[in-house]
Amino acid sequence: MSSLDEDYRGAGIGFAASDGTKPKRDMKTTEEFRSFFASRLVKELESAENARKSTILKAIMVWVITIPVIAGATWGIARWMGQEYLIAILILNVLVFGFVAYMFWREMLSSRRFYNLFKGRVIDGIIRFVDERLHYIPHRYLSPSVLVKSRLFAKPIHAFEGDDYCFMQLDNGVFLEFSEVHAKTVERKEGKKQVLPVFDGLFAHVHCAEARVGDLYILPKGMTEADLYQPGRLTTYKTDVEEFDKHFTVYASSAATIRRHLTNSLIQAILEFHRQNPNRMILLASHGRELYLGMTCESHLFEPNVWQSLKDVKGLEEFFADVNALMHLLNAATDLSGSPVRTEAQPA
Repeated sequence: MSSLDEDYRGAGIGFAASDGTKPKRDMKTTEEFRSFFASRLVKELESAENARKSTILKAIMVWVITIPVIAGATWGIARWMGQEYLIAILILNVLVFGFVAYMFWREMLSSRRFYNLFKGRVIDGIIRFVDERLHYIPHRYLSPSVLVKSRLFAKPIHAFEGDDYCFMQLDNGVFLEFSEVHAKTVERKEGKKQVLPVFDGLFAHVHCAEARVGDLYILPKGMTEADLYQPGRLTTYKTDVEEFDKHFTVYASSAATIRRHLTNSLIQAILEFHRQNPNRMILLASHGRELYLGMTCESHLFEPNVWQSLKDVKGLEEFFADVNALMHLLNAATDLSGSPVRTEAQPA
């Protein structure tokens, strides 16, 4: 192993930069984002906002033109056929021209230009600001098989959708991917079908450079081993961090797994997110070379609406905060250079 590899061994997602330098792994601050927004994103946002307004104007013009067309056609046909058919002609013209206008109107509003400008420039800019090595594909999302392979969910997934796929491939073999996902299951209760949520939010998968020992799960209180798709028996471990044990439970296949993979930096990163977002859940699973992390979110993170202004700086800050926090958590989860947390096994 080279001296460079030794320097970066265990540094998780933050090591093996393409230029051979060790990149910073510190979280970006809100102040840094606001400065970046003012200097880089304002013009991009204005372009997307102008495209949105242009889309609405074109859609309105469809009806502005349609109304005199209907009136003129009704007058001309009634004059040719006779005034006694006026009502029938008016209804027919409204149905025919109104339907055509409605189809044009929908086509105008479904224009992807403002959407693509917003996603391709503004959202992509935010993601690259968090980490310039990330690549962004707006209309793609994680495969449902990623959630299944995580073993975090015992319930089968019957409906699945997502958006905002990001990935990163590093020279050392580490591959990271995440996206917004919405997974649902269908259950029967009293003869009726019910669609229930399995997971809603950001979900990440990391293929690590080195295989990990055993299986490790960190679940929020309220979830237990029964909620996992885990055929093997796990042991519950209690840490020496009282605040963490109050809100989370650690399950592992062995004490060696805990000593190797549960670090103080990971504990503190999870607690930091929980303090800022007490109503949102963090789920983590690690087995083999694969690491999975879920961050719940009740609604779609940032989907532009043609009828709403895109200049929602607060919403953009929230999007930045979520991606920034996710990357911070993933760095902490993959960085094994920190000191392990003292733990003790708990009775089943």
